[in-house]
Amino acid sequence: MSFGFTREFWPFTREFRPFTRDFDAFTREFWSFTREFDAFTREFRHFTRE
Repeated sequence: MSFGFTREFWPFTREFRPFTRDFDAFTREFWSFTREFDAFTREFRHFTRE
């Protein structure tokens, strides 16, 4: 049962793989941006407290 499902599903995963690669790259970019933004926020909070 599940094997038949996998065989049906496999072409879809091949089509989907380029998208996941792009999404991975986007996620990495997003996380680096988030880290930068966190650092900026910490600096800003420190600055406003002074």
